[in-house]
Amino acid sequence: MRSAFVLHTYPWRESSLIVEFLTENEGRVSTVAKGARRSTSNLRGLLVPFNRLLIRYSKKGDLRSLISAEWDERGKKQLGGKQLFVGFYINELILKFVQKSESCKMLFSDYDSTLKNLVLFPEMQEVHLRRFEFAILKEIGVMPDFSDPVVTGNNPLYLSPERGIFYEDDITNLTLNVREDFFLIEPMLLQVLITLNSETYGWNKVYQDKKYWLKVKSLLRFLLNGQLNSIELKSRRIMKEINQFSRE
Repeated sequence: MRSAFVLHTYPWRESSLIVEFLTENEGRVSTVAKGARRSTSNLRGLLVPFNRLLIRYSKKGDLRSLISAEWDERGKKQLGGKQLFVGFYINELILKFVQKSESCKMLFSDYDSTLKNLVLFPEMQEVHLRRFEFAILKEIGVMPDFSDPVVTGNNPLYLSPERGIFYEDDITNLTLNVREDFFLIEPMLLQVLITLNSETYGWNKVYQDKKYWLKVKSLLRFLLNGQLNSIELKSRRIMKEINQFSRE
């Protein structure tokens, strides 16, 4: 049995479901749960987003057959209110960015802790969200490892979603628009990113510094938009609409 989180489900044929899971050792796994929509199915109530389950599925094919599923006692979390929409946004990021059948143990752990923190500390929702964005960008190789000596120092860096890190001398030899194609990381911001890269509690500290918190948010948005080709995710659009409605 493998531990897995339900990311998304949608109907398949008359009585079945396609279920997208996040697993620790195989990353994203797509399965078909035959008969799961029938009123007599023992899977009813289990295959719901954010549920952590113990599952068995077939080993071959892009679309696996779900053989069995049961509760994983480590994963009973109940998101509600705005945290629910944050959860859907995080799930959508995983569906967009994480490849099928590729191990992602660190991201699995980050996802688990993010759900727990959203439930236990909802007042710090934005910190939990940005931490996960940072983690998934690292997982797919877009966010550099800021513990690497290559990216430390006192010189400004330029970061591209597609091309990685460049230095000042590199930029002058390129024919790209620096403002549009790169994000400038000055030395002080670099120190902040090094802290976020290595310290769990550093996120709360940076959150209190609005100047650098806004810069971190801008960097995350810049890199995410670069991967999404500026296409807005459905969950993010819904969150924006709710926030706008609540202010009126």
